[in-house]
Amino acid sequence: RPVCSCFLTTLTWYASKNVPRFEVFYDGSFGSQLLFAVRCKASSVIRRTWRWNEGNTRLCLQCIRGVEETVEHLVLECSKYEQERESLMDVVHEQCGENKWNARCVEEDSGMRYLVGLYEECNMTVVDAMKDFLVYAWNKRQGC
Repeated sequence: RPVCSCFLTTLTWYASKNVPRFEVFYDGSFGSQLLFAVRCKASSVIRRTWRWNEGNTRLCLQCIRGVEETVEHLVLECSKYEQERESLMDVVHEQCGENKWNARCVEEDSGMRYLVGLYEECNMTVVDAMKDFLVYAWNKRQGC
């Protein structure tokens, strides 16, 4: 794969795809829209929008950990979404096993490519659970 100086860091996960393919999980639902944004690292987390927030900070405003709010933080770490994450992880452990998941977590993407369906062995049940997580997290973030 050629390296381009204009390559967007937000597309690093997509760069791991071998060939373009039809993605069945883009069904027009709100969850699939959120999934697409997360796969492109283009969701509206503070890391992308900090210039326009009131505090002009990159730190997560949803929890008290004092860390930069990234897509990875939102999905894997933020305490505000602990309950939603537990439901997601139950599905992940059921589908691929805890040992296999733990092995994926030590990869450079912390297992995120698997959760968003960019792993070679895409698991639709896991991707659907991820879409559900994203919708629940979005609603909680909006105060719904």
